[in-house]
Amino acid sequence: MDVFICVVFEDTFFVFCFYNDNYDKSIVCALDPYMSEGPYGYKDGGFDVTVKKGGVVIDAGAWIGDFSAYAAFKGAEVYAFEPVSTTYETLLETAEMNGGKIHPHKMGLGAKEGSFEISLNEINSGSNSLINNAGSKKETVKITTLDAFVKENAIKKIDFIKADIEGAERDMLRGAEYVLKNHAPKLAICTYHLSDDPQVLENIILSINPNYKVVHLRKKLFAACAG
Repeated sequence: MDVFICVVFEDTFFVFCFYNDNYDKSIVCALDPYMSEGPYGYKDGGFDVTVKKGGVVIDAGAWIGDFSAYAAFKGAEVYAFEPVSTTYETLLETAEMNGGKIHPHKMGLGAKEGSFEISLNEINSGSNSLINNAGSKKETVKITTLDAFVKENAIKKIDFIKADIEGAERDMLRGAEYVLKNHAPKLAICTYHLSDDPQVLENIILSINPNYKVVHLRKKLFAACAG
């Protein structure tokens, strides 16, 4: 477990701690092959997928809130989604330590609203999955769409979406059509859970909003609209 926590926190905090939070392409591409999943930021000239002060961030698959804490420290307001009970309890503690900047929600993001069974990984809680049903232990969790959540909560803007949800990233995007069209948030999305993730996720993004530019790294994609 200690090794797992180390590599996950490396992806979130390594560039912040050792490279002064500089996500320039030259730094990220040099580090990416040696990190577990790679950083959650990328900047190449005007193509800038990083968390900004005053931004509104969606953390899909917040786990215990490591990325949420990073974004809150940067001065962003964070809506953190974590559907599993035990992990959510830790997320609540993280939110409490971050002065009201993190809004935790005990639900996941998908293509439709409802209750679904999630498979729990008893060794690695970061691998709990709605897609992979191999685990013997299950929990029924609430799923909503990002579009429904934004409408119900009268959220005026979404600036950044981070998603690491164990293969459900495509469903999250399909449930965010209004947000991608009208808010055009920057995207940092994991692409390694399913073998066709890189192409499928890019296709969904561009079919909803063709103004996006998509850049692929080893295990993540970054996307932003021009201007």
